[in-house]
Amino acid sequence: MKKLATFLVLTIVLLVGCTTQAPEKEKAAWEPFIGTYVGDHMKVSKIANTVFMHGDTVDHFDLRGEVLRVIYRNDNEALNSWFSSSTSKEKALVYNAMMGAILVPNAQGYGFEIDGELYEVPRDELITEMESLLPTLPHGNDFFEEKIVEEFLTKHEQTIQQYAVDPSYQSILMKKFSITKTS
Repeated sequence: MKKLATFLVLTIVLLVGCTTQAPEKEKAAWEPFIGTYVGDHMKVSKIANTVFMHGDTVDHFDLRGEVLRVIYRNDNEALNSWFSSSTSKEKALVYNAMMGAILVPNAQGYGFEIDGELYEVPRDELITEMESLLPTLPHGNDFFEEKIVEEFLTKHEQTIQQYAVDPSYQSILMKKFSITKTS
C-alpha cells in the first residue's frame, strides 16, 4: 500500500512538473515593431511613444514623403524633459534615428522636431554611418526578417546606446542631420 501511495505521489509530481510551462522571457520594447512599414500609423505611433527616448513628450508624427517625422510637444514640461534631463537632445536624436532606421526600414529618412527645430537625416546616409560602426547590421530586406533583427538588436542594443552617449559619435552623426527652423 505504501509503495502504491509513493508511486501515485511521484507520478502526480512528475506530471505536474512536466506540464508546467516555463515563464516567457520579457520582450524588449522594440520586439513587436520589427519590420514596421512607414505607412503603419499605429505601429509608428507606438515606436515613437515606447521605443524612442522622450517618447512621453511626443505630440504627433508626420509620415509624408515616406519620412518618419516625430514632432515633440513645446510646452514647458516637455521642454524641461528635453533640456534638463540626463538624456541630452543629441543622445536622444542619435538613438531615435538609429532605432528608427532599424525598426522602420522602408522610410526614406527620419526627422525629429524639438523646440522649433527640425532635425532630419536621410536613411541612406544614416545606414552608411551605422554600417561603419556595426558591421553586422542587417542589409536590405533583412530588416524585415524578425529573427535577423531580433538577434542583431539583442546583441547590439547596448552598443547603440553607448554610441548615442559618445560625444564624438554624436558629433559625427549630428553633422548628417539637416536642421530647419520651424517656428
